[in-house]
This record gives sequence, structure tokens and C-alpha cells, in this order.
Amino acid sequence: EFPHPIPDLPVMPETTHDRPVIAVLPDRLIDQIAAGEVIERPASVVKELIENSLDAGATQIDIDIQQAGSGLIRVVDNGTGMTPDDVAACVQRHATSKIARLEDLSSLLTFGFRGEALASIASVSHLEIISRRRGQDAAVLMFWEGGTLSDQRDTGAAVGTSVSVRHLFYNTPARREFMRAPTTETRRLIETVTDAACVNYRVGFTLTLDERPTIATAPAPDMKTRLVDLFGASLADMLIPFSGGEGELSVHGFAGKPEIARANRDRILTYVNNRRVTALSLAHAATAAYGETIPRGRFPFTVICIEADPSRVDVNVHPTKREVRFANDRAVYELTYYAINKAAFSGPHALPVLPIRETAMPAESTPLRLPLRAAASPETPLAANDRTARAEFPASAPGMPSVEVPSVAHGLTFPARSGESLSASMPDQPQRDASSASPSEHDDITNLWQFNDLYIIAAVGEELWVIDQHTAHERVLYEEILRRIHERKPDIQRLLFPESVDLEAREWEVYESSAELLASLGFEVRPFGSRTVLLEGIPTGLRLKNPVLLFRRVLEDLESARRGGEDLTRAAAASMACRSAVMSGDRLNLAEMQGLFARLMHTENPFSCPHGRPTMVKIPIADFDKKFCR
Repeated sequence: EFPHPIPDLPVMPETTHDRPVIAVLPDRLIDQIAAGEVIERPASVVKELIENSLDAGATQIDIDIQQAGSGLIRVVDNGTGMTPDDVAACVQRHATSKIARLEDLSSLLTFGFRGEALASIASVSHLEIISRRRGQDAAVLMFWEGGTLSDQRDTGAAVGTSVSVRHLFYNTPARREFMRAPTTETRRLIETVTDAACVNYRVGFTLTLDERPTIATAPAPDMKTRLVDLFGASLADMLIPFSGGEGELSVHGFAGKPEIARANRDRILTYVNNRRVTALSLAHAATAAYGETIPRGRFPFTVICIEADPSRVDVNVHPTKREVRFANDRAVYELTYYAINKAAFSGPHALPVLPIRETAMPAESTPLRLPLRAAASPETPLAANDRTARAEFPASAPGMPSVEVPSVAHGLTFPARSGESLSASMPDQPQRDASSASPSEHDDITNLWQFNDLYIIAAVGEELWVIDQHTAHERVLYEEILRRIHERKPDIQRLLFPESVDLEAREWEVYESSAELLASLGFEVRPFGSRTVLLEGIPTGLRLKNPVLLFRRVLEDLESARRGGEDLTRAAAASMACRSAVMSGDRLNLAEMQGLFARLMHTENPFSCPHGRPTMVKIPIADFDKKFCR
């Protein structure tokens, strides 16, 4: 017997011949269901309307957004415009000027062709269309409420079309509740306009958010000019053009140098026949093409434009046409990989073969890393056998290039400080294990060694502690930065010559919303024109010496943290700690190791870095006894 009774299956209600179970849904409900497939959020509306404007031959598209799209979305273009009959028909389901027969689907190069966008938008909003075709004396205005036409009249307007969407999802409250926070929806809107503007560089775009100009770019002669307009003048010398293939399949675009690589794939922009698509295989091809010049976990700035025979591309695999399917995925992957790889390593902008480090190369370096050595005190010269080791073992084999390893012994100090509670500034930090020894017991540890220029080995009682110097230093700096933020005492290094930074739209939005937090970190920044800021000071003690690159990296980390719902203050402190901490390959002397060890023991949580990685591993002597069969 089973321990629990098996529940009875649900019984279907009995039916009679005069009461059918299957019924055809009302047209209005059908429209609202279809709208859910095409219109997911305000950015979906903007995407569909921009594509309609591009198909109409517009050379200028102006987008006005209020309340992150829930209040108003207005898209105005100077395209061909529509007659009154066309305006009345364009909001009907499956009304389109793009196809008339099945064979047309295999040769389409336009964006919208299903005739679903305006019908879907009209069914879940208050929709107003004003349009005038060239040669007409007046424009026509039509207004729909929930898909029902409620007003029509002549009005004055320039040639082109204006579409205004108000109160999106007003009649579908469940969908409205599932909209994200205004900052998230605003970011999606900026991404949508940016995606369209990148490849359609002959068209001017403006984006206004709550009366604030956010994007303003005039028609450009080429894509590089457009990319510089959108992402800042600093990009001008960072782009490597690439191209490959011909005929039915070709690729072209721009690949950014490793210095502007990002922590996510947001700036791997892929287009197929000018349509922005999501293609993980192309993103992988772009990243792999850089080889070892980009560190693991970072991704290149890349714009990839695939031109393919429409019959070899299926754009109909997703309702929003965001995804595509190629007839030969492997051929597209290899074409993209080899085009970027060839341009990056054999063209006029060839990259170095070795990986690029973010740390500034100090003036003094050592040519050899010994596997294991006891660190000498700064006052004590190297032992004779250490000097002999340096002489006997060459830094590299004959014929191999010499690669110097940076030394950071000079300029890095870790003075031990008296213990103080940081619980006031970090109320959510886990408390230290009560079973662990108090910090005072570790202040006089002197038997420390550095292994592989990354791990610090300490003999503590009957245990051998192996400490990751990077994560340990991250933990120390993280708590100190949080304390300075809490005490409002930023440590600022003023720049001798202030740097002007042209921010892209998303960066500007993050800067505006995080200005107070950035100031508490030690950044002195002030607006200096449209989407330009003047960087006058940065936090002290940072390893990344390029202040503009540092500022952009912190903005990038803040954007990622906000997207993931993290606490921005802690995320900012973690970002700064990571940028400032010693790295793998940095050689420390005894005083530096002792200082780092003592400061780590004074932290609230010495056992993990702010990203959750362990700072140390403890190996008890009993484990060694077992290994040696004692």
C-alpha cells in the first residue's frame, strides 16, 4: 500500500449537445492576446514604430518619452506619410503593404511585414496617428481607444507621420504591474534607440526623456561617425574596421580594442540585413576572435553587420523578430570569426599578441618569479642562495620573448591599524566566527611566504594558512571604503589637468542617478555640456591609472549592479576595492605581507571578499600527518 492516498483526477464538467465547450474568442480579446506577443514593454512600442518609420524612408526620427513610456510615447518621422484610407487600415490586424503572396516572404528586406504592430499597440493603449502624404493639402488625425476608433478629422502637419501612444496597458492592469522599475524601462528605451541608430547612420535620431535631451545625432556619412556620436569621441581611435565574404553572405563592422572591453555582452551588437537581432553564436565568434588579448570575463565592443540573401535567413522564428535562424549557422560563425581575427591581428591596427593588463607597469620590475621563497625584510639584503637562483635560472628559454613581471614592492604599504568596529557602516555583514582567534593574536605573525606571486602562506598555531592576496586586499579595502562613505570622508586625488568625458546615453543616465554616490567614493565630476562631464578628481590609491577608463568602469559596474537589484553602495565599494587591490603577479615584501595579514584580521569578515570568493584556506597539521602516514 502507498503511504499516502493517490488524489482523484479532476472530473471534466458534463456537457450537453446544446452547450458547446469550444468557442471563438472575441476580436478584442484576440487583439490583446496578440499584443502580448509583440508588445512586451514600452521599448517594444518604440522598436516597432521606429521600424515603421525606417520602412517609410524617413531621414529624421524624433522620439519623445514621458514617465518611462507609461505616460507617453511619441515617434515623429519625415517619411512618405499615409493617406486617410491607409491610416484607417494600418491598425487592422495583418494589414501590411509589404507582402501580397507567400513568395514575398523569401525576399523581404523591410522590417515590419506582418501588420501586427499597430493593431497590437492600439488594443492596449490610447493611440493617435497624424499623417500627411506628399501632395495632400492637409494631414489626417485619427484616435483609437482600446482598438476602437473614436475620432477622425483633418489637421495641419508636415509631410510624414506622428504616432502617439498614451496610457500603455491601461486596460490590461496585470501586464502593467509586470513592468519593471522606471530606471529599467528607461534603460531598455535607450538601448532600443541606440540599436536602431547604430546601423541606420544615414538617419538622424533624437530621444527626449521627460523633457531631457538624451540622444541627438544627425545623419552621418559612415557608421564610424555614428558610433562616435553615440558612444563618445574617445571611441574614435579604438575601433578596428573588419569585413569578409561577398555575394549572398558577407560581414562588416567594427571591433573595439581590448582597452574598451566590458564586463557583459551588452556592446556586442549584431545585425542581420540591418535588423538588430540576438545571436549568441556571433557573440561567441567575436569574443573568441580576440584570443588572449581580452581577459576572461570581459567582452569586446563589437558591431557585427551580416548581409545575407533573405531566402537564407528566417526572421519569422520569434514574434518580435528578435531572433533569426540561418540556413548555415557554421558558415556565418566562421565568416565572422575570421573577419574579426584577421583585422585584429594582421591589419594596420594589429593588436599585441600577449594579453593586456589593466595595471600600470611600474618603473622597477624583476625578470623571474621563483616558485617559492621566504620574503626578505626591506632592510635585509637577499640571501646568497637567492641571488644564485636568479643567476642560474634564466627568465625565459632561448629564442623565447622576454616577458617582465611587474614588481609592486615600492609604493605599497600595509600598516596595521588598531581594531575598530565597522558594524555601524555595514549592518548586514556576517560576523566573524566566534571560534576564531582574536585579531591581536595575529598581529605578530612573521613567518610568511609568497607562493607564485599570488598566495601568502602563514604558519598559524597548528595550521598552515594559504591566503589569496587579491581577495584579501579586496576585503580590507571594501570595508575601509564603506567606512569612508558612511563617514562622508572621501579620499580624493585631484587631477592636474581635468579630463572631459563624453558619455553614451546609458552612462549619462547612470551618472545622473548616482552622482551623490560617486562623490562619496571620491570622484569629483560636474556636467560640462550635453552628455559630457568634467572629471576633476578620482579616489586615491587606484591601480588603474587612466582616470577616464576608471570612471567608465565604475559606471559600468553600477549599471550592472542596478540591473541585478544589488545595493548600489556596496556594489560601488566592491568595484573600487577590486580596482585598487593587489593582483596576481604582484610581488610583496615581508612588511607588506605582514601589514595585509594584520589588516585582514581586523575586518568584520576576513574569510571572503565582497564578491563571495574565499580569502584563505586553512590546512590543519593533522592533514599533513595523514599525507605522511604519521
